[in-house]
Amino acid sequence: MHNKITFFVAICLGLVLLGCGNTESRPLSIHFSADSTAIVISGIGETGLFQLKTNLEKDTAYQQLVSVLQTPAEDDSTGMETDWPGKLRMKGDSLWFEPTNPFVKGKNYLVETMLNTQFASGGAIVRAKVGHTVKPQQQILVR
Repeated sequence: MHNKITFFVAICLGLVLLGCGNTESRPLSIHFSADSTAIVISGIGETGLFQLKTNLEKDTAYQQLVSVLQTPAEDDSTGMETDWPGKLRMKGDSLWFEPTNPFVKGKNYLVETMLNTQFASGGAIVRAKVGHTVKPQQQILVR
């Protein structure tokens, strides 16, 4: 009888942990716009999308959610990453990064964002693979 209760509790605990998985942890789609004048971020979770639509124009802190860095080419040992300034705008259900200066053809751009991130999923908790920090989503784009 004790084994049946232990088994039942283990099954319930497993279902609870699997149910704690965040649906907003799916990867974002980060790519250049069709004319390569902006970076488009789509696939944002419902909660984040609501917060962006509500607060992006009101709160300047939201402009820091996405950072874009121009990275040196692989064969350039003297180059450094440089911050690429721009402004975030909502267009439909996508977030657009519109740069202050145009993107340079042939250069690499590292896009980092905290959108759709989480501390740990239910599966990571079960496997004891919980980290100490939230890791940003990253994408390297080549113009």
